[in-house]
Amino acid sequence: MGNIVFTKDSDTFTFSQARALPAHDPVSVNVVTGYTEGMQLYAYDKGVTEREFRLVYTRLTQADFDNFTNWLENIAVGPKNTFTFTDEDGNDHTVRLMDTENPLSLAANTFYKGTITLRKEAA
Repeated sequence: MGNIVFTKDSDTFTFSQARALPAHDPVSVNVVTGYTEGMQLYAYDKGVTEREFRLVYTRLTQADFDNFTNWLENIAVGPKNTFTFTDEDGNDHTVRLMDTENPLSLAANTFYKGTITLRKEAA
């Protein structure tokens, strides 16, 4: 298993370590539910399945923090731009960074931690 890679055009960023396990990458169906006045359940399928990737890190270096901050502010620009996320198994996904603030924070004198949220774009 390799480390996670972000790629947009000629810009590439690789984290120096793997994300924390267990990995939790939820898939959700976009179904609206509710009840009628007669308490009958209804469900409306909007036909779109959404997938998120939650990249949990517990001991990132200052260089990782600085590189991710640059990616957030100047390349992805939060959720504005799509890019390619290459997961640990080498699979490519077109995603958006859903964070508008840097989710990484200083956890110890030299290490950062946090959860980065990516949303997979529909194919």
